[in-house]
Amino acid sequence: MPELKTLGKITVQDICKLDSSNIQPENWSQWVKIIGDNYDKYDGFVITHGTDTMAYTSSALSYMLINLGKPVVLTGSQVPLNLANSDARSNLDLAFTIATSNLAGVFIAFGNKVIKGDCAKKIFAKNFNAFESVNETPVLFFDKNGVKKNLPHKEILGDFFVVEKLEPRVMAISITPGLKPDIIDFAIAQGYKGIVLECFGAGGVATDKNDFLPAIKRAIKAGVRVVCVSQCLFDGVDLTLYPMGILAAQAGVESGGVMTLEAALTKLMVVLANE
Repeated sequence: MPELKTLGKITVQDICKLDSSNIQPENWSQWVKIIGDNYDKYDGFVITHGTDTMAYTSSALSYMLINLGKPVVLTGSQVPLNLANSDARSNLDLAFTIATSNLAGVFIAFGNKVIKGDCAKKIFAKNFNAFESVNETPVLFFDKNGVKKNLPHKEILGDFFVVEKLEPRVMAISITPGLKPDIIDFAIAQGYKGIVLECFGAGGVATDKNDFLPAIKRAIKAGVRVVCVSQCLFDGVDLTLYPMGILAAQAGVESGGVMTLEAALTKLMVVLANE
């Protein structure tokens, strides 16, 4: 894509060749170190990434790059670049445009949207507009009426620094009818330090048959952090709204608010390793 050279001087570093399903937390630690080591040399950074775990990576980087004053932009494609109908070219063009802008933060540039890194979720397996911005308007959105903007306020509260340490022993559990609460005891026995419960609606868990509350209390007593997010795509959890959520909060479950599962999981990894 020689046309990208019109945007500025681009340096390419080939870090790894991985299907994104094989991305691990140690990859995030490696990448933020590279960004930190090169932070003063560049005006922005673009990371090309497979789509399946891109929202996990963008969320993790959002919490590992502290007081970020430059754009870090992730992008990829649903169809490989070498095929005639690929979306890779337009996505790369958008990503580098954002990387040469004055925006500060971690973003996903994909399809017709630019999304804050910790608000992104992949919602389509094949559609070119694969990602949605959850519970926050996209930073940029292109439609038939032109460009709509929701630019983040650029307020840097301190010096930039990188958090490399992560606690990988964090488990996500999707609460389903019939699920036994001993899954939480299993997590404790296996040494997990954090659990993200993907709960019903505004934050409900079973409290009758298959009562989860005793197991949750055992986990918290064992030092495990338990955070609740919603299985619903929008609106998040409110543990003050219904009795099930209130009981969960009384048991020690922390509210993830409007966070996505990807954001809650990766933030918990960061918090547990750096408290």
